[in-house]
Formats: sequence, C-alpha cells, structure tokens
Amino acid sequence: MFVLNNRTGKSILLTSTLLSGGIIVVVFSVLLMQSLGAIQGAGLGLISTEWNPALGQFGILSMLYGTVMVTGIALLLAVPVGISCAILISEVLPSRFRIIVKSTLEVLAGIPSIIYGLIGVALFSVWIGNIFELSTGRTILTAGIILAIMILPIIITLTEEALQNVPSHYRESALALGLYKYEVITGTLLSLAKRDIVIAVLLGLGRALGETMAVMLVIGSIDRIPDPILNVFVPGQTITSKLGREITESAFGSLHFSSMIFMGFLLMIVVFAITILSQRYIKSGDRLHE
Repeated sequence: MFVLNNRTGKSILLTSTLLSGGIIVVVFSVLLMQSLGAIQGAGLGLISTEWNPALGQFGILSMLYGTVMVTGIALLLAVPVGISCAILISEVLPSRFRIIVKSTLEVLAGIPSIIYGLIGVALFSVWIGNIFELSTGRTILTAGIILAIMILPIIITLTEEALQNVPSHYRESALALGLYKYEVITGTLLSLAKRDIVIAVLLGLGRALGETMAVMLVIGSIDRIPDPILNVFVPGQTITSKLGREITESAFGSLHFSSMIFMGFLLMIVVFAITILSQRYIKSGDRLHE
C-alpha cells in the first residue's frame, strides 16, 4: 500500500493551492481584459439605463437593479422560512422523521435549475398573472419566488446542522432554569448558532446571484427600471439572465460583447467580496471563542 510521506503531502497541498489560486487569477484577468473595451468605449455610458446595441448604448443599471431586487426578494422569503424549517427539523421533529425530511431536502437541492425554471413558467408565472391580474406573470416577483425555493434547501440544511452542532448541555441547562422550549430556541440556540446561520445565508446569496436559467425563463426580458422603482409586478432583467440571452448574439471583441463581459466581471467581484466578508466573519468568530 502506497503511503504519502510528509514532504510529498505538503507538495501536493502546495500544488493544489497554487493551481486553485492560479485559476482564480486567470479568470479574473481574462474578464478584466475583455471588459476594458467597454470601460474605454462606453465609459460613463455604462452607468445608465439605456441598453440598445444598435445605437451603441450599453447602460447596465437596469440589470443591476433587477439582480438586487430578485436576490433581495429571494432572501426576504427564504431566510425566515428556512430558519423556521431548520428549527422544526432540529428541535421539534422526532429523529425518524428528521431523516426523511433531510433526505427530501437533499433531493430538492440536486434538482437542475432548468426544472425549477420550467415549473416557474408552467405554474408560478400563471398564478402570479391571475392573482394580480397582470398581462404576464413573468415578473421580478416570480423570479424572486423561484430563487427563494431554489436556495431554501441550502439555508435549511446548513442552519439545521448549525443547531445540531450546539452542545446538548446548553439545552439541558436552559431547560433546568425553567425556560420554555421556544425560549431555549430563540434565546440560546439561535444565539450560539448565529455565526453558522449567517454563513448559510451568505451561501444562499451566492447561489441566488449566480443563477441563470431559472431566472431567465420567468423574469421576462425588459431592460428598464420600473416606475415606481419598487414595482416588482413587471418584467425585468438580471445580469445572469441578460448574459444567458445575449452573449451568443454579440460578436467577439465588439463593444457589445465587452459590455456583457463587464457585467460578468462585476458579478464576480460581488461574489468575491461576499466570500471575503464571510471568511472574515468566520475568523472573527473564531477569535471570540478562543
């Protein structure tokens, strides 16, 4: 049997680390280089709401708005529902039912995003259109609901694991002091698991920001900011849905293509920033527990 010695193991780890870092640098560099054409050619025109390749207009504000709104709706719906479900699974359900529910969540997490998109087109867009008497149910709200459903398994699973990782003696001590069950959960368990719950939400946020197919199918394709600005019952566009629709229609090296890559570059920066913030949050929690 082949056994790795200490030197070989360190070499493999170092190589893997350098390879991973190199891939990130290459992706970042390629996106930046391909975005320079848009930065130099469109300039401040990128910071506008007008998108018309035929006229040389490449404003990305409407896509940024759609990304923020859809992601915000998804988190607004998924976070309270996800945490509540995690509490139910971890602290209320008997262990035999807990296994069934967790297995079901794992299946939901593995469903391809295109399936969620098709369900959104066939069901949710029709329901939204009928309930609110809209001409089309493919709206920002519909996209937010679909995203919320997609990130729920992530938030529920990780939050439930965070609650399970709280040592049992905290529960026993709280109950011995005469606290009710809900007081133990809200006052003790959620407080102790807060850091891991925040990380679960951030992972869900990362999934929501990067989703393409499901959003593209249900959000519509209107490149504008609605009036009033908080109107979520109109079609919109996100960065990922815009990329999914138009990237193949743009000529490589053109200003249109460069503007599309620039939007992807901005999205990568946002995801990268979220990752850094989550890592700093983890490290700050570790220092507090030392």
